[in-house]
Amino acid sequence: MVWRGGRTIATDVPYDRIAHELDADPDTRAWWFLPRDAAAVDRTADLLGLDLYAVEDVVGPRESPKLDIIGDTVLIVSAGMEFDESTADLTIKRVSIVATGRVMVVIADEEPLSRLSPLLAQCTARMQTAGIGAGVHTVINALVGSYSLAVEEMVEANDALTASLFADKPLDRTDQLRAFQLRQAISHLRKIAIPMVDVTADLASAARRPEVDEATDAVAALLGTANARRFADVADHARHAADGITTLREMLNSAFETNLALSDVHLNMIMKKLSAWAAIIAVPTLITGFFGMNVPYPGFGQGTGFLIGLGIMITAVITLFVLFKRSDWL
Repeated sequence: MVWRGGRTIATDVPYDRIAHELDADPDTRAWWFLPRDAAAVDRTADLLGLDLYAVEDVVGPRESPKLDIIGDTVLIVSAGMEFDESTADLTIKRVSIVATGRVMVVIADEEPLSRLSPLLAQCTARMQTAGIGAGVHTVINALVGSYSLAVEEMVEANDALTASLFADKPLDRTDQLRAFQLRQAISHLRKIAIPMVDVTADLASAARRPEVDEATDAVAALLGTANARRFADVADHARHAADGITTLREMLNSAFETNLALSDVHLNMIMKKLSAWAAIIAVPTLITGFFGMNVPYPGFGQGTGFLIGLGIMITAVITLFVLFKRSDWL
């Protein structure tokens, strides 16, 4: 998208046309997308003021979110999130922003670009009046919003996972595996969301400055005070998402501890029941063993002896059963 003086000049045009329009008039402004590919970024690196290290940051697969300034160019490395509740899988979608007072370039893969494109198209009118900083806010707000949504979905997944604990039932093997996957997803989300708290806080702080020296403060010059409240709101959302992640980790850790405690309790109950039944079964075995000896005793070889032995066994078994039942061993 290319515009000049609040009037759109061209949309969906190749890079050469954009570069020509920017060179033709210093009042021309533009934003466009680039695939997260070193060859594509290298082609526009000179125009964007990117050095080798900046190119590595925007195309790297494991870069943490950060805010960097290269001359009068602002570089924001970030990422969006998508959580699949059915598989407890978190997908990280790398997104970088390179912006100056005249241009903004969003560097990402095809899927996040397809979601950001309509948002930026809607924001074009605001960029024409409030500057490129409005577009930066739109992208950052969408990314931070994905963190909040992922945290909410993870909380729901955790609640569904731990519902059985409230019924005094330990997690089965499937639920334990799912809990481990959820724990991994939380760890991955934390690696992105926590650094974004500092990035958004720095952006909000720069946007609030009433006077800036454009030669030394490229971020404040880019954002402008017109976007100050919007960036402050984004910073607040990022902080809430980070707090939600911390709370979610504590909830999941508590669920693990509760599950282990319930497993120990159920194991102890099983051992108590086995011990009780073993004691009950041992009494008839002892009595029949005694009467089975080839030693004469009162009633030996007679029906009365058999009835006496049977009565003793039944009485002993019933007595033990009642005692174990009252002691909650059965």
